Amino acid sequence: MPDQISVSEFLSETTEDYNSPTTSSFTTRLQSCRNNLNSILCVLGQYLLRHAWS
Repeated sequence: MPDQISVSEFLSETTEDYNSPTTSSFTTRLQSCRNNLNSILCVLGQYLLRHAWS
């Protein structure tokens, strides 16, 4: 599983990117955010499929 990033870390990263785009590390962390979101959506989708027929 990819490295986890918390909501507060995400907000901090996006704020840093907004305030100082040339020195921000947001783009390097963006893939981690995407991976985490995809993992959450996958688990949620599996849960919904299992419980949709109950």
